[in-house]
Amino acid sequence: MIRLHETNTAWWGSPVGLVEDARWFDQEEIARRHDLGRFSWVEYKAALTQSPSPFLLARAGFAFVDVQINFRLSLSRLPQSPSLAPLECHSAKTHPWQLNAGEMRHFEHERFLQLPGADKARLAERYSRWANEVITRSPASCVQIIFAGRVQGWFIAEPTNAGLHLALAMLAAGSTISGHHLYHRALRFYADHGFTVGQAAFSVRNTPVMNIYAQLGARFSAPVGCWLWHSISNP
Repeated sequence: MIRLHETNTAWWGSPVGLVEDARWFDQEEIARRHDLGRFSWVEYKAALTQSPSPFLLARAGFAFVDVQINFRLSLSRLPQSPSLAPLECHSAKTHPWQLNAGEMRHFEHERFLQLPGADKARLAERYSRWANEVITRSPASCVQIIFAGRVQGWFIAEPTNAGLHLALAMLAAGSTISGHHLYHRALRFYADHGFTVGQAAFSVRNTPVMNIYAQLGARFSAPVGCWLWHSISNP
């Protein structure tokens, strides 16, 4: 019931797991400890309305670290804006590029910052690694935003059966544009290229992103809780 999370394992440099079935928490402690012993840390995610008792999770050594807010956004209804006109938008398919962790502004609101041994620089490596995986699979829907001849940021997205997955957006370290302009310009690019619905999730800590998506007309749905177990805090 705990599977190896390959992306996080590659990032962390040692095995990282993901609990996929809440029934795992119903096992005896000795069985849980045996399973967890294979990993450096393990994540569990579930809709807050369907998650096990928080006391059960705490007894299993899982700390409550974040809430992810799910949303859907009608891309076809996004308005145009004169302020977007100076911003160029190029996909990785027409103008090939990869993302370097050192080019990005640091993330401030992600749950993995709660992990012992994690910091903003290491987190940037995680998201650049993930972004480049998506760029390789779906270069046409991964874009960079340029203003006055300088890259201002990137938006990483991938088509799915549920719509365009708006996986990740970030400003460049030296960006001079606002996050709102980055999001709006990239999302208009997707609308102009035939995508009608975008969907994703963001941390409840990330109030700026919540406000951006609210201003752009997002509809929010059931929140998802995130819990982490770490071997250092559970010897």
